[in-house]
Amino acid sequence: MADRKSKPLKPVKPILECRGITKVFGSGEIEIKVLKGVDMQLRPGELTLLMGPSGSGKTTLLSILGCILSPTAGELVINGMTTKGRDAEGLADLRRKQVGFVFQSYNLFPTLTALENVVLALDVRGGAYTNASAQAEAALRAVGLGHRLHAYPKKLSGGEKQRVAIARALAGTPAVILADEPTAALDSENGKAVMALLSEVAKDPTRAVLAVTHDHRTLAYADRIIRIEDGRIVDQRRAEDGTEGRNSHVEAA
Repeated sequence: MADRKSKPLKPVKPILECRGITKVFGSGEIEIKVLKGVDMQLRPGELTLLMGPSGSGKTTLLSILGCILSPTAGELVINGMTTKGRDAEGLADLRRKQVGFVFQSYNLFPTLTALENVVLALDVRGGAYTNASAQAEAALRAVGLGHRLHAYPKKLSGGEKQRVAIARALAGTPAVILADEPTAALDSENGKAVMALLSEVAKDPTRAVLAVTHDHRTLAYADRIIRIEDGRIVDQRRAEDGTEGRNSHVEAA
């Protein structure tokens, strides 16, 4: 188990909260209910793992948490801001300002250097960044890539590419970092290094980190583990003390 500092059990206001989230695709005879009343929270200063079998609803839930999809019913609140009543443009605005993504396949632009990939992320966020290059460099140095600022993706190892992706997600200081299978394309050593980095990133008291994963090597780095099956949260527990509460709310732990 990774060495993680114990966190106080006093009530903490969540950075992200799902309330009764459902998602239905299709209608009538071809209606498929993928999410069935999901209640969950992401707390500041924690790395949470979302785990479950294929077809359990993980990808759909991640897309809703990232404001890519709208729920059919229920409410998502990020940093005090609700998704209710937001159209596609409103969701995109919330996503740009509050959410950073780390993808399994890195999604780096091959014709841009590591530094330029992170600068581009700042540009996309649309904030008034007076020195985007300096901020991007600081983000890359924070993930241990100060010596690779001007390297192109083809010159980077898989682990280095994922570190650039993490730096890009951190650019602009979003409140929530969402990582989709961040270790799936990495060998054991690089996978552990990436999870250790996400674990360190998650210690920021103004941020919450969620990783969707099948990789049981990641369990040692988690503060909280949430399991989803058939569109429902079936188990939530704190990793540090093993507290479990089947179908319980995260705040009960």
